Amino acid sequence: MKFRPFYLGLSLLVSAGAMTAIGCTSPVDSHSEQEVGMVNLPLVTSAGGDFRLQNAVFSIHSTSGVHAASLDSESDPYADTLSASLFQGPYTVRLEDGWALARIEADGTESPISAALVSQNPQSFEVGAAATTELSFTFTTGQGAITLGDGGVDIRFDVAANEDLGQCELFPYYYYGNGCPSEQTCLVADSTGRTFCASPGSLPVGSPCTSDQCVAGAQCLKVDPESPDQGTCVKFCRVSNATFGVNCLSLGLPDSDIGFEGPAPEGTCDLVTQTGCAAGEACQYAGGSFATCGAPGATPAGGACSGETCGAGYQCYDGACRQICDTQSPYSTPGCSYCYSVGTGNAGRCLY
Repeated sequence: MKFRPFYLGLSLLVSAGAMTAIGCTSPVDSHSEQEVGMVNLPLVTSAGGDFRLQNAVFSIHSTSGVHAASLDSESDPYADTLSASLFQGPYTVRLEDGWALARIEADGTESPISAALVSQNPQSFEVGAAATTELSFTFTTGQGAITLGDGGVDIRFDVAANEDLGQCELFPYYYYGNGCPSEQTCLVADSTGRTFCASPGSLPVGSPCTSDQCVAGAQCLKVDPESPDQGTCVKFCRVSNATFGVNCLSLGLPDSDIGFEGPAPEGTCDLVTQTGCAAGEACQYAGGSFATCGAPGATPAGGACSGETCGAGYQCYDGACRQICDTQSPYSTPGCSYCYSVGTGNAGRCLY
């Protein structure tokens, strides 16, 4: 699927007069002599087909953090525009998670389509006297670029390709980041492995999803063969460098090293926490990327060993039973001052 951008414009029309609001709004402060501006938010367009933004909640705050207005598309599901009045001054507007982009079919039904928000979220703007401020929220879809409103009183629609979105790094460099604007994440655009920058949401890894509103480092993908139509927020990983205990499955892209964290294979356990095994068994590491359950041995800590002869919580390494520890938090293991990883990601052996 080739993704293209969808532009949703916010028109801020400023005029003097009484404060009149459509939607849930409240004044930022007492401004009896101050001019107000009208925020108009188009929700539909007919560019390349008919589309509607659904379940959209826009939260507007003053820069001091005071809530100014909330615009909810579901307050009137058939409305073409949302409006609110604001006193002049600086604000931020955030599109909250839960939005959906839908195509309006010929019979009037609305079908959700996959989309990602590629513009910054939240955005800053200022309402000034006798002026119009232009803002836009941009989405990528497989349908084309759609512009809703270009500021002022006129609404125009446009369709354009999005090849100018550029490339980014799914796995950020330590010093250089992922190549995206601040606070944006990198996502896969299509089966060619092309990438683009987008604003992350707050859906945690493992959550069901229909659009890209997952936390940074994750993406809404249809990866479950038993539920091919259900999207899930999955975390990216490198197949060749997966953390111990992570089942990194290739996405089948030209770069086969790009994968996602799938469920752990059946019968595995957590080596660090020693959980996932039946009573009387211990979580042991014999090699590979996962630990498995088995009967613990009787060799004490520091005792000479060969194979799985150590007690629960210990592994035979370099001829002695050494305590299992977490390389990410070595001092959390009592009596351990140096946790040595032996190629098992965050799981290591306490050498001293």
